[in-house]
Amino acid sequence: MASSGRKRRFVLYGALNVGVTNLLLQGLLWAHLATGLATFLSQLLNVGLGYVLYGTRVFRVASLGRRSAVAYGVLAVVLWWCNWGGIQGLAVLGWPRGWAALALVPLLAALSYLAQKTVVFHQPHR
Repeated sequence: MASSGRKRRFVLYGALNVGVTNLLLQGLLWAHLATGLATFLSQLLNVGLGYVLYGTRVFRVASLGRRSAVAYGVLAVVLWWCNWGGIQGLAVLGWPRGWAALALVPLLAALSYLAQKTVVFHQPHR
């Protein structure tokens, strides 16, 4: 089943991308960078790495084009905003920012997968 393989690839490459990105985010938060700047910088790494990995390895598109790049960029901004707002909101509730960032990973990953599957890398049936 193609969808099942795609989900497994998304989890595998997503774990790699999230791991590298979150290491950077945790380091920036530990260094007391402002949450907005820390999430923005980690999101830049996530976008560059993610666009190539997800497009070519997970969704296996024939070529990465302008439409998918713009859609992925918009998705990245939305995810960054959700990450930043989520960390800030949980921090107001007393959560340490690092824990808040980790807690948001599953929610943001699910949102990212659905958006990539249905909008960013959507391919009509071949």
